[in-house]
Amino acid sequence: MTKSGRLYHLGTLTYTSPGLVLLFSWLLWGAFFTNIVEVVIPNVIPLKLKSLGASAMLISIFMTSLPGVIRLVWNPVISTWSDRTRSRWGRRIPFLLGGTPVMALILVAIGLSDPLGHLMVRLSGGALTAAGGSIGVVVVLLLLFTMCNSFVWDPYWMLFNDTVPREVMGRFSMMFRIVSTVAVVAFNFLIFPFAETHYREVFIGFGVFFAIANTLMCLNVKEGEYPPPPPPGPAGGSWIGKVKGYFRESFGHRFYWDICLGAAFTQVGNAATPFVLLMNRSLGLDLKQIGWIAGYGALISLPVFFIAGLFIDRMNVVKVFAVLRGVQTVISAGFLVFLFVDMPVRQVLVVSVVLNLLLLGVTAVMLVAQVPINMRLLPRERFGQFMSAISMLVGFTGIAAGILMGGFLDVMRWCHHGSEFAYRYAPVWLVLFYGLASYFQYRVYRYVREKCGDNLDAFVPPDTSKPEVGE
Repeated sequence: MTKSGRLYHLGTLTYTSPGLVLLFSWLLWGAFFTNIVEVVIPNVIPLKLKSLGASAMLISIFMTSLPGVIRLVWNPVISTWSDRTRSRWGRRIPFLLGGTPVMALILVAIGLSDPLGHLMVRLSGGALTAAGGSIGVVVVLLLLFTMCNSFVWDPYWMLFNDTVPREVMGRFSMMFRIVSTVAVVAFNFLIFPFAETHYREVFIGFGVFFAIANTLMCLNVKEGEYPPPPPPGPAGGSWIGKVKGYFRESFGHRFYWDICLGAAFTQVGNAATPFVLLMNRSLGLDLKQIGWIAGYGALISLPVFFIAGLFIDRMNVVKVFAVLRGVQTVISAGFLVFLFVDMPVRQVLVVSVVLNLLLLGVTAVMLVAQVPINMRLLPRERFGQFMSAISMLVGFTGIAAGILMGGFLDVMRWCHHGSEFAYRYAPVWLVLFYGLASYFQYRVYRYVREKCGDNLDAFVPPDTSKPEVGE
């Protein structure tokens, strides 16, 4: 992959080929355990809440809307704060080190939600039911997890921008996706079939392993030196001045609006994800079958990651991403067949396997392209700030999406007299908002093409540091 003796540079950091391998190894070590933690929450918590009697509306609010409120408030603060942090550990590592043990404790507590729920029942003097106490504990811990995640997951992604040289970013993204997929495969094959029967062990185990793995990564990845942080803006260092400067810079050009809206509508579509899982259950698939579909699909995506990673640094990743977002929407529409056709479980399994394999293949290339796209399109020194602006809009739309999605399915359940057939409407929501995301992703590509053609090296992100800039 590299020539002997070649040096790679990023800011004040210089890597030899062995040094680059070591950097990749530690970042990918962290990726494995971090991605398992990220996948266990949306896949296991909906099953837990449903088993406790929570409605579709409550599940959607707890899984999407309330976490969206947390992201709306915390992401801009943490991301901009980390952009401006200067310490001997760097500007991202201090947040990762501080948030890791807290997140691990929260995961352990989620595993103990049932005994903690019973404790809440006793403390309330019987005012709460056993199910109500457990639901309350899960919800509080889920919100704390989302808050703590702003200290861990967001700075972890920003660490790529600060440590990985641009000329190998595509190849790193490929390896990151492969490792992340291996983590998902391991979860789906080895853990997910036991998510309901061994709920406690799953969360306690992941909490312990996550604490050890992420701490080791933080201690072995070194950041470079950074120039002094940019000035606080024309209104000085006041809180109002910082807020005004943040919004003016982050949303001061339609190009950044298009990026944000593409991500936001994707998030709105993703509000259907917990209910696609419940749809699969209602169609007769068991957890083992669902887990194996996801696991084998992820395994098949591994060679796609590898092939895409070999060429992604030479391709116009913005164009590739825009085209594949549209293809992803079309394939997702295939799940609408379950809304119109009743099938035996065996046929449901075949259709689900085919559609998931197609979808995962397309998504695999998109995932490899995602990291280089962010690095290409957003200003480097304010990378955390612009990423947080995307997250803020995603969080805002996620609040509404969770409420509306849950309400939509509850209405469908009422129309179908309480039948779980209502979950078959989840793909309708998915396709509608993925289509809107495709439109805004095309607008991003069109702007880049107008400015630099297919030469992304010549693209300069719009400067929003002056109030008059914009179109």
